[in-house]
Amino acid sequence: KRYPEHTALDGVSFRVEPGQLFGLLGPNGSGKTTTLSCALGLMRPTSGRAQVLGIPSSRFHRTRGRVAVVFDAPVLLPGHSIAENLAYVSRLQGDRSAAGRTASEALDLVGLAGLERRRAGRLSLGQSRRLSIACALLGSPELVVLDEPLSGLDPVGVREMLALFTRLRDEGLTLVLSSHRLYEMERLLTHAAILIRGRLAACGALEDLLGAHGRVRVETSDHGLLESTAHTRGWSLETEEEQRWTLDAKGAEPAEVNRVLVEAGVPVARLEPARRTLPGLFDALVQEAEARP
Repeated sequence: KRYPEHTALDGVSFRVEPGQLFGLLGPNGSGKTTTLSCALGLMRPTSGRAQVLGIPSSRFHRTRGRVAVVFDAPVLLPGHSIAENLAYVSRLQGDRSAAGRTASEALDLVGLAGLERRRAGRLSLGQSRRLSIACALLGSPELVVLDEPLSGLDPVGVREMLALFTRLRDEGLTLVLSSHRLYEMERLLTHAAILIRGRLAACGALEDLLGAHGRVRVETSDHGLLESTAHTRGWSLETEEEQRWTLDAKGAEPAEVNRVLVEAGVPVARLEPARRTLPGLFDALVQEAEARP
């Protein structure tokens, strides 16, 4: 997606499979909302194409009742009650609203049961977000897209929302979450795409993105010998803490790394695969992006 003054998205391509809890991650301004807007037919891309459930984004209206979207800013009828908001959304969905979750079931899922008569305009930001999600869960959607779903929630609300998303995933619903909340997303997602400055920096199953891939954590009392051995092999030491170092062995298996270190005389007290964290991966990708011309 190009504008006269800048390029918002450049070569972004990914696929979300049924049953995934997919995260579109990145800092503010990275292109997450623009990506969703193009995919949902709200914005026309400069080039390329997007499909949702096999339907081109330019025909997104044909997904009515099959796809639900929750925007960052709640889109509600403030002068109407919670029950009236749900009834309105149910009418918009057409025939599919008769199947699947009822309004009472959706409210129970998001923790708003018993508040049906309260006006939407009197809800807190967190409650408004919950009502928006309840509207999205009405009927039998196959895909739910949520833009910054944790925004405005307190810690208890965040915990409850993560539990809800996990439950929906376990029920087989496909979810796409746009977020910059990396710590929370690491506990939740099955797959992720990371956007930085409008470009796709990484994409795949979360376990693959965070897997060791030749990175090991070594505990030894001889840092100097460890460092020289790593340098000889073309490996690099990344971090250090109380005689423990993270070693990037460029794809070598932990058993091979251990053999090399022991043969070199390095006193290895402990060696194990070093799994990245999502914030750690993100920081590394940002540094790589900043190093490019």
